[in-house]
Amino acid sequence: MVLLIGDRIRLRPIEPEDLREVFRMVNAPESVGAFDVFQFASWGEVEKWFKGPIGPNDLTVLVIERNEDKEKLGIVVYYIVHPILQNLEIGFQICSLEERSKGYGAEAVRLLLDFLFKTRNIQRIQATTSVENIAAQKVLERNGFVREGLMRKALFGDGRYQDTYLYSILRNEWASLFSKHS
Repeated sequence: MVLLIGDRIRLRPIEPEDLREVFRMVNAPESVGAFDVFQFASWGEVEKWFKGPIGPNDLTVLVIERNEDKEKLGIVVYYIVHPILQNLEIGFQICSLEERSKGYGAEAVRLLLDFLFKTRNIQRIQATTSVENIAAQKVLERNGFVREGLMRKALFGDGRYQDTYLYSILRNEWASLFSKHS
């Protein structure tokens, strides 16, 4: 995986020296809130994931880092949800409350979409988010995702089951968006 550089942020692979900070960031109560469910249960789980064999469906986690000062802002993730059709699901998390609503999530999703559609033979990328997570819905919609439907009680977070929206973007939709930004 190469370094993906945007106007204000970069996406890069996690290095061994990042593991403890990423573990802390994605598990911090203020970061997780009511919506985010991407957490490692234990430090041992982090080490096992990082050192283990990487299979075709395995989760890939990239660090979102600000270009200006290399501060780690959060993570983006992707993985194959349908191995035959090669459909991918993505997720994103800006961990610091102070850095949310500044456009970093939208830029990170855009960089990831560009990378995945340019380097993989896929037709569809999807994402899910709690129906209550308006900020994540705005990020997805700004990046061309279409809300496909409601998945009832599909997410457990904040001590309860929550409904989620399923979003997707197709290759031709991304290509149309991308040509407008070139």
